[in-house]
Amino acid sequence: MMTAILTETDRLTVNELARREGIHAATCWRWLLHGVRGIRLRSIRVGGRRYVAEADWQAFSAALNVGLTDAPQTPPRSEDRRRKDSDAARDALRRAGI
Repeated sequence: MMTAILTETDRLTVNELARREGIHAATCWRWLLHGVRGIRLRSIRVGGRRYVAEADWQAFSAALNVGLTDAPQTPPRSEDRRRKDSDAARDALRRAGI
């Protein structure tokens, strides 16, 4: 059996991870306990506290983001398109007598 040593710089508490990533601590706990899309965030318990290794966070984040860059992106509607839609809606209201 091999034991890895995690230094304080290699691990984060759940609250530290949440604060650093700008998410709620309950979200981190949900990821630890239940996972997302079948992927759970690994953690270790030391003396009653939960820690997440930096490597485990990177692996979890990478696993969740696989394929996101391949997804088709809907281009934002241009200002001209929004203006045309607005003009068309206004004309339809006028025709309806509203």
